[in-house]
Amino acid sequence: MLGKIKGAIQDRLYQNCIEEYERDLRCQTDPYLVWVQENEQNASKREGAERYPELGLVYMEDCGSRFSLSNINKKYLLFVSREGRMAINAIHEIVEYFESHQDTDIIYPDEDVWMLDQSRSQNVLKDDGGAHRVFPWTKPVWSPDTLFSFFYFGHIFAVRREAFLSLVWLGDTDYRRNIYDFVLKASEQGNCPNHIEKILFHAYERGTSREAIEDTLMHRTDFIGVGDAYDDIRVQAMTRRNLAGRMVVDTKTGISYPVYEVPDKPLVSIVIPSKDNPTVLQQCIRSIYAHTDYPNFELIVVDNGSREEVRAALEYFQEECFFHYLYLPMDFNFSRMCNLGVKEAKGTYILLLNDDMEVIENTWLTRMVGQASLRHVGAVGAKLLYPNSTKIQHVGITNTISGPGHKLKLLDDSLSYYYGRNRFVYDMIGVTAACLLIRKDCFLAMGGLYEGLAVAYNDVDLCFRLWDRGLYNVQRNDVVLYHHESLSRGDDLKDEKKLKRLTAEKDILYERHPNLYRKDPFIGTLLNSGDSEYSCRWLEGYERSDAIAVGDVPIAGKKLPPQEKMNQAIMIALEDCGREGHAKKAYYLIKGWAYIPGVDNARYRYKILFVNNAGNVWELPVQKRYRKDVAAILPDETNVELTGFCSWIFEGALPPDTYELWMTAKDGCSRQRLYRRMEKKLAIE
Repeated sequence: MLGKIKGAIQDRLYQNCIEEYERDLRCQTDPYLVWVQENEQNASKREGAERYPELGLVYMEDCGSRFSLSNINKKYLLFVSREGRMAINAIHEIVEYFESHQDTDIIYPDEDVWMLDQSRSQNVLKDDGGAHRVFPWTKPVWSPDTLFSFFYFGHIFAVRREAFLSLVWLGDTDYRRNIYDFVLKASEQGNCPNHIEKILFHAYERGTSREAIEDTLMHRTDFIGVGDAYDDIRVQAMTRRNLAGRMVVDTKTGISYPVYEVPDKPLVSIVIPSKDNPTVLQQCIRSIYAHTDYPNFELIVVDNGSREEVRAALEYFQEECFFHYLYLPMDFNFSRMCNLGVKEAKGTYILLLNDDMEVIENTWLTRMVGQASLRHVGAVGAKLLYPNSTKIQHVGITNTISGPGHKLKLLDDSLSYYYGRNRFVYDMIGVTAACLLIRKDCFLAMGGLYEGLAVAYNDVDLCFRLWDRGLYNVQRNDVVLYHHESLSRGDDLKDEKKLKRLTAEKDILYERHPNLYRKDPFIGTLLNSGDSEYSCRWLEGYERSDAIAVGDVPIAGKKLPPQEKMNQAIMIALEDCGREGHAKKAYYLIKGWAYIPGVDNARYRYKILFVNNAGNVWELPVQKRYRKDVAAILPDETNVELTGFCSWIFEGALPPDTYELWMTAKDGCSRQRLYRRMEKKLAIE
């Protein structure tokens, strides 16, 4: 009888563990739903327009040939689409922003998608439940080149009416053309539009399932402003802006691209650092001569000490394809090599180019020079594909929580992704120096590449400095080259020594730019995950300035049992362990994944133990994190999707000392407790 009772209790305890695990897993796999619940819990009722008589609501679909701003006698005009619903706090947020930013005349917030079942009317759904909401569109800060590509304001924007009463309305029968023309004109007057980083609109989308809806949205490009139907509007905008240029349509995608004319075709100096890569370098130079319609360029190869036979081969190659050859033996320093090349350059423009690049189409340099000629532009980058393929290597740099990275890497460029991130011309926080064009005077004004970053992040540092000076870095996704990546110096992530150097240089980058630590103004907070895809990331507690997350304060724990009595079955992979001092409030981060082989991992609850030199112990519950990558490499283990952990303590939470780190796991169905010491120690300053 006692055995049956004990078995029943254990069964119930096990069932509780499974239910808790499944509940946590649902939340972890949908971080946007959790974000909605945490950030919008106080917006409990719809705020009607009657509470804000100074605001007039305008449906974009009503903005036809007879529409006029003068007909609506309101201080602020909020333009929205009928194909969606405003957030319950939208009007309040819009009016409050205008009132607190008197120098702002145009604002646009973020939005997401409200899923509708194919068989149901949009009017059936009266609730505001987060379960319907998917696919957040976190828009960038004001991005003039992105707007020239398509109407990235989306389904909602607002204006201060009096600022644009004199603006001439296009008066087309197609409201989409009127809206696009209006915003291009409005953005040319006075102050730049401002972005509100809040979800204030839910666009309706019908589909048979969430997966089908998200797949459609991910690859969509049919936005206002896309295609030659809007090219006359863009050409008129060029004329107003005193820019010479034309629009060129890509026949495969139907997307239009501006090609800006640069009078007199000034000299472009192409600077190529290289060492002991004669075959690759020769392919690069031959491709430039074979596929460049821009008539005025020079090549400068900076060699930091190739073998003598390579040097001789390159000098002989100069007779086939001429280039200036600077042979300067020294330790590899990409920044210094580029700076030395620029010192010898005679061009008005500088193109930094890796020796493992291959030019594959003729107009690449013409388009890049035209873009760089615009006064507001800093660096210009190109789309880079892996050779002889449609696999993406680079479509701009995103500053993620894991550091600067390449979104969409290894995905197939035959598809478009997340509002045309690999299709349209986009303003971005950075572009890669594997192919980066910039005005020489601008490069020199920045002081060139920072030579304290010898290998990595020197291009990012330059782009950060350009952004700090008010210039835009532009990714031209209509310019495509092949990049034979890693031929020059290998993959840093597979070499422990190189990985340590990469980490050190990343720390230097953020010491120089603490304002951009874990931030990218062109993607927002929610989507700047370290993943290649544009997906929502989990917002960690240390990122919140308004509250301290549960579990971030260690408490005193019991001393460890003798090691001979421990069951050290836990397997641990520690990925981060150390002080993160670039944020507003310094903290210590412990991040990785852990599991117990051969058991159901849903049964166990984990804690991190901090053991100082005196043997005193503090404990901290781990913050579980979804790790689909771990589940993929452990197919024979049970319930390992939540094996990730991300735990932190703020500076001052523990006395200064060097701590051993232990992981302990308590079985929820018995008294069993497991232990394992981690490989690294944590030094608390």
